[in-house]
Amino acid sequence: MNEKDMQHGRDWKGHKINGYIANEKYNGCRAYWDGFDMWTRGGFKVKLPDSWRDVLPAGIPLDGEVYDGVDGFYRSEAAVKYGRFTASMRFMVFDSPSCPGKYLERMEQATKYESGPIFVVSSRRIKNIQDALNWMKEIIGPGGEGLMLRHESLSYFCGRTKLLLKLKEGMVN
Repeated sequence: MNEKDMQHGRDWKGHKINGYIANEKYNGCRAYWDGFDMWTRGGFKVKLPDSWRDVLPAGIPLDGEVYDGVDGFYRSEAAVKYGRFTASMRFMVFDSPSCPGKYLERMEQATKYESGPIFVVSSRRIKNIQDALNWMKEIIGPGGEGLMLRHESLSYFCGRTKLLLKLKEGMVN
């Protein structure tokens, strides 16, 4: 398991996003739970604490981010590289690859697995670019990174897609 086995987005470059589903883009370390083990984007197995292993769903893949707050990138990196997890860390789930259906249906299924450090990201439908920019300002204000935008019909597959877009500060004039 490595990044070629994960879904990736592209940078937003003026794409029409009316009706897209948006969630916060977390500045942590990408991680993929394959139902048995957690893997980094680089293909390394993560040494999980028992408290995480006990609540992650057996046999159910979840794609997400090990996250420790807006200033926690380096702590998250130490967790996935060296197993140095802290009580404040979370696995922010942003997709459930094996669940059937469109994105919101998969995410609804994923909420069944929320427990302890496992959180499903909240999402909302974007009306237009101004709506996205307004929400992004709320996220960036306290130190957040930006938004991820998914077309509502996006299915999960490996590789890059233009139906999953990153919108970060500086991408819009």
